[in-house]
Amino acid sequence: MHVVAYLDPGTGSMLLQAVVAGVAGAAVAGKLYWRRLKGFLRIGKREDAEV
Repeated sequence: MHVVAYLDPGTGSMLLQAVVAGVAGAAVAGKLYWRRLKGFLRIGKREDAEV
């Protein structure tokens, strides 16, 4: 049996879009968790907002 498999340009475009979306989503999630971690580590520190 002879099997012919190929990826057309539409499939390649979908794969590239999925990879880019995954990287962008991971960057946003990382930024949010980084802010939470920084906020958690600053619990003991007080900022004097009122003068």
